[in-house]
Amino acid sequence: MKRCKMFLGAAALLALLLLAPASRAQDATGKIAGNITDASGAVIPGAKVVVTNLDNQTTKQGATTSQGFYQVLQLPIGHYQVSAEAPGFSRSVARPASSLDINQTLRVDLTLDVGATTTNVTVESQAIGVETGNSTMGGVVSGEAIFELPLNGRNTLDLLATQPGVTVTNPDSTATGNYSIGGGRTDSVTYLLDGGLNNDLLNNAVVVNPNPDAVAEFRVLESTYGAEYGRNAGGIVSIVSKSGTNQLHGTAYDYVRNTDFDANDFFNNQQGQPRAVLQRNQYGGTFGGPIVIPHIVNGRNKLFYFFSYQGQKQNQVQLEGLVQTYTPAEAKGNFSQAVNGGPDPNVVAFLEANPYYQPNPKLAAQGIINPSSIDPVAQAYFKNGLIPTSPTGYLYPTASAINNDNEYLGKLDYVISTRDTVSGTFTAHDNKTTNPFYSADVTGYNAAFFTQTYSGCINYTHVFTPSLLNEARITAVRSNSDNSVPLG
Repeated sequence: MKRCKMFLGAAALLALLLLAPASRAQDATGKIAGNITDASGAVIPGAKVVVTNLDNQTTKQGATTSQGFYQVLQLPIGHYQVSAEAPGFSRSVARPASSLDINQTLRVDLTLDVGATTTNVTVESQAIGVETGNSTMGGVVSGEAIFELPLNGRNTLDLLATQPGVTVTNPDSTATGNYSIGGGRTDSVTYLLDGGLNNDLLNNAVVVNPNPDAVAEFRVLESTYGAEYGRNAGGIVSIVSKSGTNQLHGTAYDYVRNTDFDANDFFNNQQGQPRAVLQRNQYGGTFGGPIVIPHIVNGRNKLFYFFSYQGQKQNQVQLEGLVQTYTPAEAKGNFSQAVNGGPDPNVVAFLEANPYYQPNPKLAAQGIINPSSIDPVAQAYFKNGLIPTSPTGYLYPTASAINNDNEYLGKLDYVISTRDTVSGTFTAHDNKTTNPFYSADVTGYNAAFFTQTYSGCINYTHVFTPSLLNEARITAVRSNSDNSVPLG
């Protein structure tokens, strides 16, 4: 069994090394820190601190310094329990009222009472305090906000608009992206998914936008974020997908939108036409839980999986609006009634300056082109409806368009030990769309697109010491004296 565990750890480390040149992971975790004191307020050095993830019962350990301070780093987001114990003191347990969010420093201070180590003092909740361990400006969207807020099209990133400092892009902007963070450019936003870079290398747009049922939370960092973030100056959007727990859980859904639920369009009402067709089904589900492999992963609290799928089938009749076109007479070269019941002056001036198109001066003065002078290619366009005509000279073109896609997300979390964890997120997305007005504002110029996107991110975390604030000191010896100068 030990060999199998060593093999799994070595395989995960090898995969990490192979993928390292392709991307650099950013911090999508948080940390819990605080002070351990006795009833009189005196600090307790060397106290053992255990942080337990209440969602999957995984644990990490820390220890207090000589100043009674502890911190446990690289913690996945979620709900936690913190316990502390020391010789001569009873064990104290606290459950913070708030969950740990992305890039957050959750402060949990504990007081140990004098007593036997077998005595437990439990604090069921602690008040939510102002975060003082992190100067990053930003906000978090998580839990009920993602699940409950209405989203037309189930675009998770539309929830960016709920955060202060985030504005919708100017309609006249040609830059990629839909939102500006802190006044920055819309194409200067860094997107992260489970710590991995989630930007397109060509236009800096977001690559993977998981559906709301697959997202645990996301955080918008606007300014003064830590050194582990970088690349762009327009803000950070860090998304963390859901993970499996010790219990099987999942969802199933089918969101429906069709013509029966919609009001009519302004232009349809203007022309006395019925409502345009919009039929959309967004369906899918999620499920996650533990993986128990005999002789390799002994019991629960070690290996977890999560999977999400969403499909979309959409058929929509697009409206191009009012379009000016030719009348049947004009298609044959007769512009004698084109402007307020009279000849088109521009056509008259052209024919008088170019008699090749109408050698008869009287017909030229009426704006009538010689039919034999019209190019056969243009005549074929009219004949086949590629240049449509209308008795009034105006059209309201409509045409059907589709937008179908499939989205897959899978995630594995493996807790090798209290100091080593491996997680991997893999996504696939295919999308098929048609645009009936891609190169013209009339029908007959349809364009079809099919795109496929794949992404993957593997994170390996090793904590070299339970507390980064240990008592070891590094000294440097001056070259011109025997005195040592403490640097730490």
